[in-house]
Amino acid sequence: MTEQTLSSSSADDAEPQTHPASTAVGRPAWVAIAYAVFGLAWISYSDSLLLALAPDMASLASFGRLKGMGFVLFTGLLLYRLLLRRDRHSSQLQDAAQAQRQRAAWRLLEAIAESSTDAIYAKDAQGRYLFVNREAARLLGASVAQLLGKTAAHLLPAEQAERLATEDHAALLAERPISIEATLNTADGERIYLSTKGALRDSGGNTLGVFGVSRDITARRGDEARWRQWAMAFENIRDGVMITDAQCRIQTVNAAFAAITGYSAEDAVGATPRLLQSGRHPPEFYRQMWITLLEDGRWQGEIWNRRKNGEVFPEWLTLNVVRDGAGQVTNYVGAFTDVTGSKTVEAQLERLAHYDPLTDLPNRVLLQARLEQALLRSQRHGAITAVMVIDLDGFKTVNDSLGHPAGDELLVCVAARLQARLRADDLLGRLGGDEFLVVLEGCGPPADVAALARDLLAALAAPVPLACGKDAYVTASIGISLHPVDGSVGVVELLRDADAAMYRAKEQGRNRFCFYTSNMNAEAVAKLEVEAALSRALARGELLLHYQPKVDAGSGRVAGAEALLRWDRNGDGLVPPGQFIPVAEQSSLILDIGAWVIDEACRQIRAWMDAGQPLVRVAVNVAARQFAAGDLDQVVAGALQRHGVDAKWLEIEITEGMLITDPAAAISMLQRIKALGVTLSLDDFGTGYSSLAYLQHLPLDTLKIDQSFTRRIGEQPDGAALVDAVIVLAHRLHLRVVAEGVETAQQCDYLQRQGCDEMQGYHFGRPAPADSLQQQLAADASAVPVR
Repeated sequence: MTEQTLSSSSADDAEPQTHPASTAVGRPAWVAIAYAVFGLAWISYSDSLLLALAPDMASLASFGRLKGMGFVLFTGLLLYRLLLRRDRHSSQLQDAAQAQRQRAAWRLLEAIAESSTDAIYAKDAQGRYLFVNREAARLLGASVAQLLGKTAAHLLPAEQAERLATEDHAALLAERPISIEATLNTADGERIYLSTKGALRDSGGNTLGVFGVSRDITARRGDEARWRQWAMAFENIRDGVMITDAQCRIQTVNAAFAAITGYSAEDAVGATPRLLQSGRHPPEFYRQMWITLLEDGRWQGEIWNRRKNGEVFPEWLTLNVVRDGAGQVTNYVGAFTDVTGSKTVEAQLERLAHYDPLTDLPNRVLLQARLEQALLRSQRHGAITAVMVIDLDGFKTVNDSLGHPAGDELLVCVAARLQARLRADDLLGRLGGDEFLVVLEGCGPPADVAALARDLLAALAAPVPLACGKDAYVTASIGISLHPVDGSVGVVELLRDADAAMYRAKEQGRNRFCFYTSNMNAEAVAKLEVEAALSRALARGELLLHYQPKVDAGSGRVAGAEALLRWDRNGDGLVPPGQFIPVAEQSSLILDIGAWVIDEACRQIRAWMDAGQPLVRVAVNVAARQFAAGDLDQVVAGALQRHGVDAKWLEIEITEGMLITDPAAAISMLQRIKALGVTLSLDDFGTGYSSLAYLQHLPLDTLKIDQSFTRRIGEQPDGAALVDAVIVLAHRLHLRVVAEGVETAQQCDYLQRQGCDEMQGYHFGRPAPADSLQQQLAADASAVPVR
C-alpha cells in the first residue's frame, strides 16, 4: 500500500471509458469479415497481377510461390495486429476493473475506519501521517487535513512525541503487531489508550511505514480499578457477606463470613443459608422476612443464627435482591454484623444511663424514677416518704489538695458508709459531684428521720484513710423534706425542698441537718430576684463605693480607708450589704462586680489626685471566687494603668479561706500582686484555719484583727488575750496590725496601749461617700504619710 493508494483523489475514482471502434475490433465476426475481404481480393486480383509482372512461365512459377508466401505473411501480420490490439484492450479493461474494485474496497475500509470509535492511523517511514480517521484527528486535536503529512512532533509535546516515535520504531522491528498501553494528554484530558501497532509493507515485503489502532480504555481501567477496590473491600470488610443465586445457593462468601460463622468458603459454597439457622425463630418470622424482601427488595433486622461450633449468636442482617434488566431475580446478597459485643455494650450503656460508674449507686435519672414510684405507693398506703439531700462539706479541699483519685476514693468510702447505715429497703443514690440522695419509703415520724440523719452525720465525720497514706476529713450538710407532710406534690418539688433545706444547713454552720420549712422557697425566690436585679445594677450604674476611715493609733489621724460596696437599687435607697453581697459571692456576678470595685477605687484615687486633695491608701476586699479565678493580678494591673495611679495607694484585702484550698497557687498570686507595688492585707485573721507554717511565707504587709475579737475586749476575760496574741505575732512577723470593729473608747485605749498600729470602726466613722472622707482628711492637720 503506497501513499497514493492511501490518499483520496477524484480522478482515480472516475469510471473506465469504452470506445465503439475498439469494441468492434475485439469482436470475432469483424476479424473474420476482414480476413474474408482480404482473401477474396487477393484471390481475385493476385493472379492477374502476377501474369502482368512475370515475363515467362518460369518467373510466373516463382512469383506464384512468392504470392502464396506473401499472402500467408500478410494475413499472419494482420491477424497478429488485430489480436494484439484485442489483448491490449482486454488488459486495459481488466486494469480498470481492478482499480475500480480497489477504490471500492478503499471506500469501504475508509467508511469502516470513520465509523469506528477507535483511533486508526498510518504513517510513512519518516513518521508522517498518511491516513487518520476522525477519531484519531479528534484525539490529536486537529483536522484530518491538518494532520496529513505531519509528524507527531508537530502536534504533541516533545516527551509524548518521542514516546510515540519509540513505540513506532519497536513496531517496525517486530515481526508481528505489538500492543502498548499508555496514558496520553488529549483534547479530552488525560486518557488511557491501548494501541496495536504494526509495520506497513508492500506486496514485496518492503517496509513503507507503520499503522496503528488506539482504543480509549480509560473507562475500562476505571471499572477494573473499582472492581479491584470492591473485591478488596469484600474480602476485608468486617461484616460477613454471602451472595447466592436465584435459587438461594451460596455462590461466594468473604473472609468475615468464615470468621464469624466458622464456615469456610468450601463449607458454604453450594449450600443454602439454612445451614446457619438457629431454630430460635418460628417459620412465620422467615415468611414475613421473604415477603418484605421480595416486595421491597430489601430486609433488615436482628436475627439469631448458629455458628459451626453450635454457638447461637445475634447478628444484624441486611438482605438485598439483585435483578437483571428484565426485572428477574439473579442474586441475593446478605451482609451481617455479629452484635454479640454490641449487646454487651448495650447492657453496659443501659447501666451507665441509670447508675453512677464510680459508686455503682443509682444516678439522678434512676433516682427520680424510683422516687416517683415510691410516692405513688405512699399515696396508696397513706405513708410518709422522706428525702434526704446530702452534700459533703470540705470535699473540694480534699479533691484539690490530694488530687481527683483521692477524691474519687473518698466518694466511694462515703457511699459505703451511708449504705451501711440504711435499711435494705431504703434507696441511696448519687446525684452528682459530692451530693447524695436518700429516699426513705414508709418511714416513721420526723423524730425517727432526725435520728437517722444524726447517725449518718456521725458516720461521715470519722476520718477516711486513703490509699495515699493520708486521712481525709469531711462532714455533711443534710436537707430533709417529707411527703406529703411538707405539701410537696411531686418528685421535682420534693427534691427542690430537700435541696433548699440542705443549703440552709450549710448556712447554719454545716455538719448538721435541717428539715424543710415553707419559708425556704420564698427565700430562694427572693434570692433569685436579688441576683437578677444585681446583674442589671452594674450596667445601670446603681453600684457605688463608700469609704470607712482607718486611723493611726498613735496620732488619731486618718491613715487609710476601706472601700465598701453599696447598692442604690432603682434609686430607692441603699440595699443592706448583707442582702446582696452573699448573693453576688455565690454567683459568677462577683467577678464583674469585683473588677468594677477595684477599677472604681483607682478612679476615685485619680480624681482626688487631679483635684489636689489629700491622699490615703484605699483598701479593697476581694471575694474568694474572684481570687480563685486566677487573673486578679491582671485586673489590678489594668486598673492601675488605666487610671495612672501609683500602686502604693492601693491595698488588696484577702481572707484566710482563700489560702486553704491551694496554698501554693495562693502564694504565687499574692507574689505577683505584690510585685506590682500593691499593699497586701490578711482580713479576719484568727477566724479561719490559719497555719503559721505558711503564714510566714505570705508576702503580707498587714494583719487585720477580726471585729469578733475586738468586741471581746472588756467583755470576756480571754478576749483581750487573743487580741494581744495577734498583735505580738504580727509584729514578730514584721507586719502592721489593724483592728476592726472598734466602737468604744475602752477598746480604743486598750488597743493603743498594746501597740496596735491602726484602728477601724464606728468609733471613728461609718462608711460614707468619698466626699465625707475628704472632709475628714481636711479636718486633720495632714494625712499620715504612707509607710
